[in-house]
Amino acid sequence: MKKFVVGMTALCASTVSFAQIATSAPEAQAASLKIYGVADISLAQYKTSGVSKTAMHSGGSGSRIGFLGSEDLGLGWMVNARLESGVNLDTGTLSSTNGNSNRLFSRQAYIELKNNELGAVRFGRQEGPSYNFFPTYDPMLLPAMDAWGVLTTLGNPAPGKASGNGTSTGFMINPTARTENTIGYISPRLVGVQANLSYSLNEGVATQPSLLEAGLDYVAGPLQVGVLYVKAGSTPGAGAILATDSNSEIAIGAKYQAGPIQPYFSYIRRESTDPTRGAGGRVLNGNAETVKLFGLVIPVSQRGAVRITYGRYASGMVDSDATNYGMAYTYEVNPRLMLMAAVTRLTQGNAARYPVFVSPQPDAGKPVTAVTTGVTWRF
Repeated sequence: MKKFVVGMTALCASTVSFAQIATSAPEAQAASLKIYGVADISLAQYKTSGVSKTAMHSGGSGSRIGFLGSEDLGLGWMVNARLESGVNLDTGTLSSTNGNSNRLFSRQAYIELKNNELGAVRFGRQEGPSYNFFPTYDPMLLPAMDAWGVLTTLGNPAPGKASGNGTSTGFMINPTARTENTIGYISPRLVGVQANLSYSLNEGVATQPSLLEAGLDYVAGPLQVGVLYVKAGSTPGAGAILATDSNSEIAIGAKYQAGPIQPYFSYIRRESTDPTRGAGGRVLNGNAETVKLFGLVIPVSQRGAVRITYGRYASGMVDSDATNYGMAYTYEVNPRLMLMAAVTRLTQGNAARYPVFVSPQPDAGKPVTAVTTGVTWRF
C-alpha cells in the first residue's frame, strides 16, 4: 500500500511540475466532448424446477449513454473526464450496478490525467483491473448466458461481498465489478507488458472494506496472458452488520487468437467463502472457492462466430458445486451492430440453489436452462 501511495504521489507531483511550465508551452488544443452509447437488448426464456419465465433485459454489453471530455494540454499530457450512465432499455430506468440502482452515472464517473510516457491516473468511480479482466478472457462476452458470468456471480446482484451467514455470494472478480472512491493507475505497454492498479477508499465506513486491485497483462502476437490480485480489507462492522476479516482473490487468464479455433482459459481462487467474523471472532466460512473456465471462439464466416464456454465451480460449502455450459452464435452486421443467439445450462449440487441471472429461484439441486436472442448497437 505504501508503494502504491508513493507511486501515485510521484505521478501527481510530476503533474504539478508540468502545470508550472505549461504556460510557456505551445498553446494546447481546445477541449472536446464526445457523446456515445450502447443500445443492448435481448429476449430470454428461463426454465427450472418445472417453472418457466420469459424476460427482456440486456444481452451482453449493457445499454448506456456516456460523455467523454478530453483536452490536449501539450508536452505529452492530456486530461479526460468520463460520465457514463447505465440504462435498462426494456423499461427506460437506470440500471443497477453492484446492487445499487441509486446512481445517475452507475457505470463510470472519473477524471483522468494521462501522459504518453508515464501512463494515466484516474480518480472516481471506474472500471478497474477486475472489470477489465472479464472481457479480455471471456470468449462469449454474454455474462448472463456464459460460464464466466453465471459462475462468478452465482446469481447475486452484488457478488463477492460477505454474506454474513457462511454461504457464498460469488466472486469479487466478476463481470459487474466497478469501484468508487477509487485511485487508479494504468501504465503504458512496454515490451508487451501493461500494469493496471487501483485502490478504493472506504472513507471510514465501518461496513465498507477498502479494496486493492493489481493486474498485469502480457501480449506477444496472438498470445495474451494476465494475472490479477484483489484484496478486500477487514471491517469492524456496525450495528447488526458483523465485522469481517480481510479476503483476497487471484485470477490467471490466457487466450490465443489465431487459427481456426481460438482457445481461452481462466482460473479464479477466492481465499474465504464468507470472511464474516462470528462468535469468538472466528470466520464463518474460511474454505476457499475456485472457478475454472474454458472457452473457444470458432469463426464460421467473415462476420459470424460460434462461442463456447464451460465452467466448473468448486464451492466452499457441502454439496454446492456447480457446472455451466454456454454456447452462442454472434453475427457482426458491421463493426457497430451485432446480432446474437445463445443457450446456457447450469447444473448444481443437491444443496445448491443458484439461479441464472433473472431466472426463477431453482429448487435445491435442480438445473437451470436459458435461451436468448438479442441485438447490440454501438453509436
